[in-house]
Amino acid sequence: MLMSTSDLFKMAIRNLWKRKLRTFLTVLGVIIGTASIVVMISIGLGMNKSFEAQIEEWGSLTVIEVNLPGQGRYDYMEDNTNNKLAGKDGKPVVINSATVEEFKQIPGVETATPVLTDYFMFICGKFVVDASVKGIDPESMEKMGYKIEQGRLMQEGDTNTAVFGGWVVQDFYNPKLSWRARYNSERPEVDVLNNKVAITYDQQYGTRDADKKVKPIKLEAVGVMPESGSDSYCVFMPLKLVEKIQDERDKYQKRKQGGQFYSSSNNRKKGQYESAMVKVSDMNQVKEIQEQIKEMGFSAYSLTQELESMKETTKMLRMMLGAIGAISLVVAAIGITNTMVMAIYERTREIGVMKVIGASLKDIRRLFLTEAAFIGFFGGIFGVLISMGVSKVINMFASEMQNGMLSYIPIWLYGVALLFATIIGILAGYFPANRAMHLSALSAIKTE
Repeated sequence: MLMSTSDLFKMAIRNLWKRKLRTFLTVLGVIIGTASIVVMISIGLGMNKSFEAQIEEWGSLTVIEVNLPGQGRYDYMEDNTNNKLAGKDGKPVVINSATVEEFKQIPGVETATPVLTDYFMFICGKFVVDASVKGIDPESMEKMGYKIEQGRLMQEGDTNTAVFGGWVVQDFYNPKLSWRARYNSERPEVDVLNNKVAITYDQQYGTRDADKKVKPIKLEAVGVMPESGSDSYCVFMPLKLVEKIQDERDKYQKRKQGGQFYSSSNNRKKGQYESAMVKVSDMNQVKEIQEQIKEMGFSAYSLTQELESMKETTKMLRMMLGAIGAISLVVAAIGITNTMVMAIYERTREIGVMKVIGASLKDIRRLFLTEAAFIGFFGGIFGVLISMGVSKVINMFASEMQNGMLSYIPIWLYGVALLFATIIGILAGYFPANRAMHLSALSAIKTE
């Protein structure tokens, strides 16, 4: 008859307690091994988290930037010899409302919007600021994941609104001052949400060289974004409004220059756009959807490419860190094996008595495997606790040095480490347990 589980546990704990020093030293080896592998892996995961945080400051990891072939970021690094600026149907690819709707129909795409970019002057009272403008569909702004610090984001129905980037608001200046005076004076505090705001394409507005014929267009500033990321240097406006201002500027410049005028907006046909943004619901689908967009003939770029490049650069380092931790745990496993083998030599007579009184071979093997498992389990628990403390200390120093997180331990890693330590204990005790099981009962009883 097999020994009950409770009796098995009690006997295993009692046997380990009899040899407290040896058990402690063996468990200590597992603690060091478990803590080492958890901390080493956490540093690799922390590096990935740090990369993600750094990239997210540049923009969203789930947004794909779509451009016409050859006009996207890093297109010069790719082989475009087969690029004929044509889509699947052989026609030249363009970005218009129809193609944006096609992007929206791709499984996994949350929303998409055309994009127009330009550079205009903004006016608030006696202060001005020249800033990059990004025109998008107002209803897509929230879905794109943009954050707001004051006010609200653009929404469906907005026609004459603007959302200012955090740094744009900080850059207002008095145009009547000289460059030296602007540099030496403090930046004015401008409240765009509670004051009248206007926009003009006259870059000399407020100076002696201002074009009196160009009248500013009134705007309603509805929100201010945080001072982080590249978008904090932009002003977001409704796509149709940006298009309208571009048309007015191009018509005015044509009249002024007698029809000889060129601009990117003037060269673009009405209803066509220079780029688009596609928001993907899951970051794991970004690469797949990006490839689908490329198959349609477009150039597609996402920040996940930067993230993958960073991870690939440090891949070898992360593997080395994991290997160092694994070696520590292997050394601990050798310690467990040594402890269990010594226990068998010391308890040979006890094993013989157990066999004589009716203990089955399975009971004997289970007893030694249980003892080994307990060593791995308790070593794993304390190793995990120590790794938590070490991780906090590492992050404390990392935040002081580089304002970042160097060690990151997800909950699953604790569970995996504890399970792994227990399994290592069982595997390390398997050979000694089999040895104990096959000892001759009569020979074992005769042993002193």
